[in-house]
Amino acid sequence: MANLTKTVRKLAAAALLIVGGFLCVQASWLPTKAWLSQQLIKHSWQQSISIMAQQQMQEEQQQIRSQDNTNPHSLSKPIAIKPWPWADTFPIAELVFQRIDKSIVVLNGGDPTTLAFSAGAVAPFNQPAAIKPFVVAGHRDSHFAFLEDITIKDIISLVDVRGKMQHYQVESIDIVDATIGQFPLVADERSLVLITCYPFKGITNSADERYVITATPL
Repeated sequence: MANLTKTVRKLAAAALLIVGGFLCVQASWLPTKAWLSQQLIKHSWQQSISIMAQQQMQEEQQQIRSQDNTNPHSLSKPIAIKPWPWADTFPIAELVFQRIDKSIVVLNGGDPTTLAFSAGAVAPFNQPAAIKPFVVAGHRDSHFAFLEDITIKDIISLVDVRGKMQHYQVESIDIVDATIGQFPLVADERSLVLITCYPFKGITNSADERYVITATPL
C-alpha cells in the first residue's frame, strides 16, 4: 500500500511537471506568435504596394504607347493580400507618427479578430482616399498604447496601397462616453480619426470611455 501511494505521488508530480511545461511553452509562444504576425502583416503590406506600383507602371506604359493622356489617374483597383491564407482581413494603409518615431500597418475591419493583430479601419469609414473620415481603432494595451503620447499639432502621415502619402495634423483629442454613442465625427469631410479605449492606466474590462484623436489634412 505504501509503495502504491509513493507511485501515485510520483505520477501526480510528473503530471504537474508536464502541465507546467506546456504552460511555459504556451507562454513563450505568445510573444513569438505576436512577433510573427506583425512580420507577416508588414510583408503583405509591402507586397501590396509593390504590386500596385507595377500595375501603375504598366498602365503608364500603355498610355504612352496609345498616346492617350485623357485619364492620368490609375485605373487599378486596390488589391487585397492576406497576411496568412486563413486571414479575414488585409492591410490597406500605414500610419507614420513622425515625432514619436512610430508606424503601424492598418488592417481592413474593426472586428475583434482583426484588432487582435493590429489597428483596423472601421467600415464604412475605411477608404483612405475618400472624401470622408478615415477611422482607425486599436487596443489601448497593445497596438494603440502609444496614442497616449500623441499631442496637439503632431504630424501623422497616411500611406495608401498606391503609395500615395497624405499628411495630417492633430487638431483635437477628446474623451468620449461610449454609452452615449456619439463621436466628434463629420461624415462629409476628409479627416483621420484614431480611437481607443480610455483610460490607458488602470485597465479594466468595463471601459465606457473612448480616447478620440482627430487630425485634418495639411
